[in-house]
Amino acid sequence: MWPEVDEMQTKIDKLEPKVSNESDTAKTEVRKKVEELEKYNIPWASAQVPAEQSDGSLCLHHMRAQTRAQWHFTIDVDWVPGSEVGLEGLLDFCDRWKIKATIFVAGRFAESYADLIRDCRRRGHELGTHGWEHGSLEKDEDFRSASYDQQRAWIRLATEAVEKASGVRPVVFRAPSLWISETTLRALEDEGYRFDSSVPARRFDCGFGRVHYIKYFRAPSEPYRLSSSHLRLPGHSSLIEIAPSAFLFPINMATLRVLGLPVMKWMVRRISRRASRLVFYCHPHEFVHAQRQSFPRNMSKWNMQGMTPENFSVLDGFVEHMLLQGYSPALFANSFGHAVAS
Repeated sequence: MWPEVDEMQTKIDKLEPKVSNESDTAKTEVRKKVEELEKYNIPWASAQVPAEQSDGSLCLHHMRAQTRAQWHFTIDVDWVPGSEVGLEGLLDFCDRWKIKATIFVAGRFAESYADLIRDCRRRGHELGTHGWEHGSLEKDEDFRSASYDQQRAWIRLATEAVEKASGVRPVVFRAPSLWISETTLRALEDEGYRFDSSVPARRFDCGFGRVHYIKYFRAPSEPYRLSSSHLRLPGHSSLIEIAPSAFLFPINMATLRVLGLPVMKWMVRRISRRASRLVFYCHPHEFVHAQRQSFPRNMSKWNMQGMTPENFSVLDGFVEHMLLQGYSPALFANSFGHAVAS
């Protein structure tokens, strides 16, 4: 068994009784998936981040020195009617903590709540796109298998909707469910994007979330320019990848509310050993009672049960911890503007 999987199981074993039902499910699912994952014989050890090459690839050692102890607070805004209340709450939350977020918006949401998206921009947040109708579909937009033309159409529709609402053309993308492919990279390049945050590096959801494939498991944890041949390899794309952080499970609101703050703190410490920055994400619908929102019929029941405004208090604890640890909130464009210009 991988040492890291064993460590995660040990942490789950020690969860407080108040989350015992969910932790029992987590333990069972982790153990069930370990054998399946191990058969691929993929080591967990972090890949070496490449230094600058004479052929022009990104100098990530230099970037690491310049971006130490930074974290990206990101929000994935799915097309879920009723979740706009959650986004409003998250904007107030960010104001209270004086942090700026990168907000990935589904095109249909931007089209329907243009004033709210405009307010995001007015408050100084960075806007990106997150598919066209993601969040409302039983058969979701799948950027792993859709054709180039279909992917570019989704991206273009979302881009135009966010630009029309905010007055600024987005250049940051996160694929719905982190389902991404090399075809997506080509479509993003052709639409003028500069950053992606979709590659599920070091992540395997063990039966819970949406990442049940390991094609990109060994992708770098540090920012890198993508390769058109394989997204887990550094290359020469105009796009910089800043992968969402994970230690088997993702650093997101779902993990925080299911496994709790102590486990999340431990995960952050483990990730910080191999990465100079951290990418966290949450969804507005996680802060609104499920019965007040419109979800597709196949939305997981355990996920809906955990949706409540009380999650703001849980998030308070995580943000406080990150700031006390010296992490500085950062936006993608501000962190890597010099690299894009080079």
